[in-house]
Amino acid sequence: MTRATAGLLSLVVAGYAPGSPAQEDDFAGPAPLDRPVPSDWFFAFGAGALALPSYAGAASTKILPLPWIDLRYRDRVFLSPIAGLGVNLVALHGARLGVSLLPDLGRSASSNDRLRGWGDLGAGADLKVFGELRVVGPIGVFAGVRRQLGAGNGTVVDSGLTGTLPLLRRLIVSATGTVTWANARYTRAYFGVDADQSAMALSHGSAVPTFAAGAGLRDASLGLLAIFRVDKHWSVQSLARAEALLGDAGRSPLTERRMQLTFGGFIVYRL
Repeated sequence: MTRATAGLLSLVVAGYAPGSPAQEDDFAGPAPLDRPVPSDWFFAFGAGALALPSYAGAASTKILPLPWIDLRYRDRVFLSPIAGLGVNLVALHGARLGVSLLPDLGRSASSNDRLRGWGDLGAGADLKVFGELRVVGPIGVFAGVRRQLGAGNGTVVDSGLTGTLPLLRRLIVSATGTVTWANARYTRAYFGVDADQSAMALSHGSAVPTFAAGAGLRDASLGLLAIFRVDKHWSVQSLARAEALLGDAGRSPLTERRMQLTFGGFIVYRL
């Protein structure tokens, strides 16, 4: 999964997924006395699409259709293409600590003419350790360390703030600010250019100079998520994210545009 994709999906996780400060049930209103005891299981499914950069740093855009599957057991185990397969090892009121395994689609050399002949960064998985803490009211802080198993074989650290506001009974809006650091292996894989890659790009008509990328801040981003509950089963979710590439990620000759924009929407049915 490209960082642009993963970053936006992280926004969905921060605003909707299990263990977040902003869950839909938190804003469902007072429970009537005859409401059934909630099930230990939660299941929702649907579909949607994202419009996102063709690769991290690209000026071009691609459309990515995505399924939505969200399966949870109590406040412990969760499974989805967004949050991956994970366990909340600690699940207290307003605080969680856990581990998860997420899909990582790497990067395709066909994403852009500049990458032609470079070979793909193969698909793999990301092993993530995360923590979340509700600070006051709907405001929470979060942090996570993600190690790629495949793809660039790098390490990425995310941290930030998230806040949620129930504007109407059926409408929830969440904002998430994130700062991301990446190690040298990750940054070299996605933003570095060696002599062979530079020569290959030139042979295909693109002038891409060599660039030695190192560890450092990768980006700062702001994301918005809106969830509109049509009824107790159906919801429409719209999301958008603006990401500013920093450090070597922003200076790389592969970066055509430092400001990366991503947006999309999903229609979700909850059982």
